[in-house]
Amino acid sequence: MRVSKVGKASILLAVMVNELRIISREPGGLVLLVILPYFIAGGMAFIASFFIKVTGSVFLRQFIGFEVLILSMIMMQTGARFLWEERRGGRLEFLLASPTSMYIILLGTSLVMALVDIGAFTIASLPLFYIEYGLVGTIRLVIALLLLFIGLLPLYGIGLLIAGLVMRLNDADSVTNALTPILTILSGTTYPVYVLPWCIKELIYALPMYITFYSMYLESIGHENPILITYLITATIIYLILGMTSYARLERGFRSRGV
Repeated sequence: MRVSKVGKASILLAVMVNELRIISREPGGLVLLVILPYFIAGGMAFIASFFIKVTGSVFLRQFIGFEVLILSMIMMQTGARFLWEERRGGRLEFLLASPTSMYIILLGTSLVMALVDIGAFTIASLPLFYIEYGLVGTIRLVIALLLLFIGLLPLYGIGLLIAGLVMRLNDADSVTNALTPILTILSGTTYPVYVLPWCIKELIYALPMYITFYSMYLESIGHENPILITYLITATIIYLILGMTSYARLERGFRSRGV
């Protein structure tokens, strides 16, 4: 049974509305997304102030770095958590048997999370951009938000890769607990990358977190780099293809062997 394009759009909207309702039940998590980077970046700035002068630009760089790191971790775990919870709750079999493509459901949940992440970043960073750059800062923030949205998309693809690992090992917590510190180190968003050996730097450049962070920071100070933006768009395409291919194999396995 095929679903029309209008039907797919309606289903996608319904999935997004339902996911937004679930997220709204935990407003504390949304507040934490807004204030946590202030605590972390502020603490780092306070410690650094004993050794160097911490300017507004330096604080903004750290703030963007921690925001991108936090939102990246959330985005990469969204798909895996959703599939794991649906499987554990016994609902995954019904979702796979329904005429609605799982890609629409996964896309809806990821889009809501991306929009929530961008909303949290907007609320948190708008005062900083305005204080540092005035009205020009708000324009730069809009472009930075667009870069953030693009940067979150390849993380959804990476999340689908992680989902395959979670479902095969049948343990979401162990997988995410093991991968989170590794991906945090490889994000390159909260420390100077040049101190690392070249082999680790190559891994950092291959992942989208650092490019997302650095392109956003350059945009925030008015030194946008079209090459980085092109690289970010290319990474989005590559990681989405890898993630969707990985999930397609995972779903075929579910249908042939059972959930």
